[in-house]
Amino acid sequence: MNKQRVRLATAGIVALALIGAACGSDDDSSSESPGDSTAGACETPEPVSLQLQWFTQAQFAGYYAAKDKGFYEDMCLDVTIVEGGVEIVPQTQLANGDVDFALAWVPKALASREAGADITNIAQIYQRSGTLQVSFADAGITTPEDFAGKNIGNWGFGNEYEVFAAIGEAGLDPATDVSLVGQQFDMVALLDGSIDAAEAMTYNEYA
Repeated sequence: MNKQRVRLATAGIVALALIGAACGSDDDSSSESPGDSTAGACETPEPVSLQLQWFTQAQFAGYYAAKDKGFYEDMCLDVTIVEGGVEIVPQTQLANGDVDFALAWVPKALASREAGADITNIAQIYQRSGTLQVSFADAGITTPEDFAGKNIGNWGFGNEYEVFAAIGEAGLDPATDVSLVGQQFDMVALLDGSIDAAEAMTYNEYA
């Protein structure tokens, strides 16, 4: 199983993937080239499952394309892509053994590790976070320091950690200097003026 997981990672299945730490200790898996075995050379493809961190959308296109193009099959893998949702926490699904791989933002994964989840980051595809804070120009927000006295939206569910980090780096106290507002998974609160800045994804709301 370890060798198949290495092949899976190198085949490009995980954009920010986590795998149980206990499953990555086989020395043989690191010494074999992922190209040493193909679907034609294996008798039975290894079944593996990948938990998406949200509903099927553009950010996951590469995983579906790889499946359609037969890239996983070339690596002797039978990949099942599991759709995410509002109530699904990918790293919890992984830690519970419900899936073999999961996608999650680094802050969420770190929080789960701190809470005791035995998971490990094995691939970092994004060079920078896909999460942004966006506002209208007339709000006067160009740096985190400008959050002072403003209503700053966040989605919660672990998406707020980067906002907290930015607030702290700016020398602000999130309890007194900023009004943190839970926003829905849309831009309505920003559009109607309920919040001054909203969380957005580079590939979704911001695009």
